[in-house]
Amino acid sequence: MAVRKRNEYLEGDESDDDTALDYDSTSAEETKGRLTGRNPKRRRTDDASDEDSLQSFGPQKYNRSVEERQGTPDAGGVRGDSDEGAERLNGLDLPATALPSTDAKAKARLVKSAAAAEKAARQSGVVYISRVPPFMKPQTLRHYLAPHATKGLGRIFLTPEDHVAHTQRVKRGGNKKKSFTDGWVEFVSKREAKVAAETLNGNIIGGKKGNFYHDDLWNIKYLKGYKWSHLTEQIANENAERAARLREEIRKTRKENKAFLEDVERGKTIAGIENKRKAKQ
Repeated sequence: MAVRKRNEYLEGDESDDDTALDYDSTSAEETKGRLTGRNPKRRRTDDASDEDSLQSFGPQKYNRSVEERQGTPDAGGVRGDSDEGAERLNGLDLPATALPSTDAKAKARLVKSAAAAEKAARQSGVVYISRVPPFMKPQTLRHYLAPHATKGLGRIFLTPEDHVAHTQRVKRGGNKKKSFTDGWVEFVSKREAKVAAETLNGNIIGGKKGNFYHDDLWNIKYLKGYKWSHLTEQIANENAERAARLREEIRKTRKENKAFLEDVERGKTIAGIENKRKAKQ
């Protein structure tokens, strides 16, 4: 069997082609690297370093970093908004008034004061003065009643005279001072109110002999079971009734005015129609 001889020329050409191909691929990569500005060898090194960093990072460190970003504790507990709010409140310097104990104390003080006011209202008494001396002011009335109230006087309310009567008196040349018709006086002690009403009723006011009110008589009556709250309710009801009557009068007046204007307009319309009819004839 004939042995095939090696053709040096052909083998040399093949090796040269392979070398040329290898050279061309390398040169192509280098050319591409120049165009992109990145070295292929460096890219391989970077890829290897990324793999090494991932392996060194490990699943435990990755999971821990994820838990820290999500805000979950390592112990497995749930961290909520309430815990965060508690931590923030612990770091604040809150005043003493913001504590719940102070609110409870304030409520207790309010309840205590309300109970004291209710007790004082039960122990108080009210007298009614059917006739107030002319031009006597509330301060003067308090001055004359103070000696008969050792525990003190409360509130005083006097009804002012009618504005029309005051105007007429001033026009006639009378006194321009303000006068009151009747009034109510509150005593701190109902016992003192009873004694004062029994003692003063029908007697002269007294005082100095040349006093303006020396010869005027007291007209006082103790109102049993009557409290100052009843008086305020009565005044409020009277004011509400007065306001209701005033609104009703205004409503009637507006209705009458509206009807009058409608009649006037209707009369003008009818007169215009008749004038046009006469003009056509």
